Amino acid sequence: MKTFVVLICLVVTAHAFKETLKTILKSPKNTRQLYQHFKAKQHLKFGSSLEEGKRFKRFKRNARFVAQANEHSTTTKFALNFFSTMTRAEKRQYTGLNITGHFANSPRLSSGLQAAATEVMWTTKGAVTKVANQGTCGSCWTYGAVAGLESRYKHFSGVLRKFSEQEYLDCVYEGQRDGCQGGWPDDGYTYSADKRSGQLASSAQYPYTGTDGQCQTTKGNSLIAYKITGFEKVGGTEAANIVALNTGSLSVAFEVTDYLQQYSKGIMKDTTCTGSPNHAVAAVGYTADYVLVKNSWGDQWGEQGFIRFARNHGNCGLFEYSSYPKLAGTGTTDTSTSDPAASYTPNDDSSSDDSACVDEAIDCESWMCSISGYEDVMKEWCQKTCNHCSSGTCATGTVKCSDGVCRHEHMC
Repeated sequence: MKTFVVLICLVVTAHAFKETLKTILKSPKNTRQLYQHFKAKQHLKFGSSLEEGKRFKRFKRNARFVAQANEHSTTTKFALNFFSTMTRAEKRQYTGLNITGHFANSPRLSSGLQAAATEVMWTTKGAVTKVANQGTCGSCWTYGAVAGLESRYKHFSGVLRKFSEQEYLDCVYEGQRDGCQGGWPDDGYTYSADKRSGQLASSAQYPYTGTDGQCQTTKGNSLIAYKITGFEKVGGTEAANIVALNTGSLSVAFEVTDYLQQYSKGIMKDTTCTGSPNHAVAAVGYTADYVLVKNSWGDQWGEQGFIRFARNHGNCGLFEYSSYPKLAGTGTTDTSTSDPAASYTPNDDSSSDDSACVDEAIDCESWMCSISGYEDVMKEWCQKTCNHCSSGTCATGTVKCSDGVCRHEHMC
């Protein structure tokens, strides 16, 4: 089995964390109860007892996987989520990058590297639209293309527009194949440049349905101040990607792994990749420690729908297939009101004002707080998550240790 390493930059203590999930899984009865709580949280209902049994089996397997992943790193958090009862085939529907006929970008020297800013975060500039959910249509390539466009259009025009993934889904491969079966982001830019005179509708004009429908080019155009004239490939190195991120977001691709799907928070450094990239997303910023990526699995996955990938690491091909659309001015000023921007804050727990009230366990989840028979465990190990903080005082049965953390006295 390949070694799995995850790097997380979280503000935490160095001691080994307790694991509520691993403790609960020791009991078949409590595992079943955990499953029932999980289904209620995810609003899951399965028709037959046979189907129910199959889903429960997958849930147990994924729960053990998450517990083990958390056990192997004292600062990493993985969690059960909507992927945790899915089959392999169902999980693949949430990707959709078709890499056939495409090759990694050639490394190129980045002349602008010395001038690149130490940090660029398009989320703090109001230049990233809210995270959406592609659903079970393999349309990630449309989301990678559109998100790779939006911050650049905002950078040059001053207006944040939510452009239409559905137009690309319906139109790019019309007459050839179903766009939900996968695609390539650059094909969207080529479609706009060659067949739409550089145009693309907004999401409001041409809303997402999650199915490949009939192409409609009369829905409108929201590329007012700038038009797409083609695309530019980014040199296949991290340095080239960093330079390119200084002028806007990028369409990027990487390989989705089991760890990635169960990711909850932190800086990801995955070494379990085995093949070619299968998922398109958008890089929307960077710091000295990580590159921020906007995903298309909704804001209940990861860090409000985002993931931080470690710098100085390959990240399953993240820097090898990047591109962005070429934009040319139209001579028209876009006077529209900007569309809503995503509100993102790194989920590193460092913003807490109550340093005396923290979770002892790494895998605390609010939906686990009421599991019968584990109230005391959750109260002790998940004090913050389960709302057992009391104006800076410690929960019953615990004392404040010299480091300001509430624990049982013998643990100080």
